[in-house]
Amino acid sequence: MKGYFVQYKFILPKDVKHSSYTYQKLFRAIYGYSQQVSKSNGKTYVYHRHGVLSKTPFIKHGKNCVVIPQEKFSDLISFFKTGKNPSHSWTIKGDWKAVYYLNEKEIGETDITASLENLLDRTYIVNPAKEHGLLLSEMEKLKESAESRKSKDNVFSDVIFNEAKEIITSSWFKEVYSKSEKLKYFHSLYTFLKSK
Repeated sequence: MKGYFVQYKFILPKDVKHSSYTYQKLFRAIYGYSQQVSKSNGKTYVYHRHGVLSKTPFIKHGKNCVVIPQEKFSDLISFFKTGKNPSHSWTIKGDWKAVYYLNEKEIGETDITASLENLLDRTYIVNPAKEHGLLLSEMEKLKESAESRKSKDNVFSDVIFNEAKEIITSSWFKEVYSKSEKLKYFHSLYTFLKSK
């Protein structure tokens, strides 16, 4: 199977150090990040902030190298050009630019399968309780509710279904899902929910 190998570099003003928050925000904008917030009631909540590639299976080949499905390349390039991303609401791109090298790459089934399983392990959605739950877990709960004939939240069901559909319809998923128990299970949940 094919993917795009993208090697990129951020060019910032000379007074911005690599350890600065600006530099960190650029990588968070690409990959997303998790944030722990402690409330006055003593509870700690974990929030997951999406990045440009949060909903994309990818294979990292180093700090500034990533292999992605060919159809996801436009999202990354759009970020490099405009700075627009789901993590930060930047009104202007800022005083930085990105240069990148692109090459088509053959990828083995094992690497692609691992990248998709990893995607399932990092795909969070906000559930009706306003908590960030893993997509796979929320799909399981929805299936249990359907099987016990409990009333369902149609809006949330649509959110889950659309998130799952984005993964199911990716070119990499179609090629390898039958070779992974986890991916087959995810596909079976999707098929079940689609029938409801």
